[in-house]
Amino acid sequence: MRVAIISPDPTSNSGGVERFCHTLGEVIGRLGGFVTVLGATDLDKLPHDLVITNGMVSRRSRRPRIHVYHGCWVEHVRLGSRTNNYSLPWKTQFLVKGAAREFWAGIDAYRVAVSEPTAAEVARWYRLRVDRVIPNGIDTTTFDVGGRGAARDRLRIAANERLALFIGRAEARKRPDIAVAAASRAGYRLLTAGSGRVAGATSLGVLSPVELRTWIQAADCVLAPSDYEACSLAILEAMATGTAVVTTRVGYVHTLVRDVPSYRDLTASPGDLEEFTRALTLLPSRQQAVAEATAFVRVENSLERFALYWSAAIADALKRAAAR
Repeated sequence: MRVAIISPDPTSNSGGVERFCHTLGEVIGRLGGFVTVLGATDLDKLPHDLVITNGMVSRRSRRPRIHVYHGCWVEHVRLGSRTNNYSLPWKTQFLVKGAAREFWAGIDAYRVAVSEPTAAEVARWYRLRVDRVIPNGIDTTTFDVGGRGAARDRLRIAANERLALFIGRAEARKRPDIAVAAASRAGYRLLTAGSGRVAGATSLGVLSPVELRTWIQAADCVLAPSDYEACSLAILEAMATGTAVVTTRVGYVHTLVRDVPSYRDLTASPGDLEEFTRALTLLPSRQQAVAEATAFVRVENSLERFALYWSAAIADALKRAAAR
């Protein structure tokens, strides 16, 4: 089977959706498919039996199509723009244009969402039913469980230094301001991994997966105070290594807390600095919860489980198309 995966930027493997496209391509390849990751304008340049489109990037085809929702634009703008100073007319125009593209992308497609909250948001705002929820899969071989001491030795970090790590672009929606304030209050030195710089933190720049894994293993914790996420790869990768993640209850974290209820104490409401700081201070006494979350993620978000879910989704999509 020849599969075309439409990526916002097929030359990149740095952004979350772009990484998803390449990971999914590798997984489908292992299942026996012939996969090409390409841009929407290049779809007609090669033969294909199935198209997988993503986010607001879509392209009609005579062949069966699966569309993946990596979040809902309405919620992304509504919740993620609370910290910026753009005018209401600009925000409204920005929201409407993006939502129209995202709505249209899901029409006449078999629809997949990366988390249960995302599926609910798509149903609420676009009146579109999501056919299947498939959380993001991560490479648990690269992001393996490792010792903090060995990682610190490799990076020449003192054993007694308290380190917190913020992963991702330094954008307002991800709330690096809360990460800086909470780390300072709790006595951690904050490092950032990703593009952009954050005042009050030390930037490591953009890291390769292996470099990122080592820094995650060396840190005492990863801080993820985002106002909005659908299914964060950074959170899952950090949890897979056994490093604690203090995060907000958004997107897939709701599923994690439901299935690993002991982890709730290490989460906070979006935008609540006091609750987030309290969660961080509870960390030393919640190591069992961290271990339970690691075990959950290493099974539920493994590439093996991801492959099973996607194999079933592709079979369903092809069956539905054949019945039309």
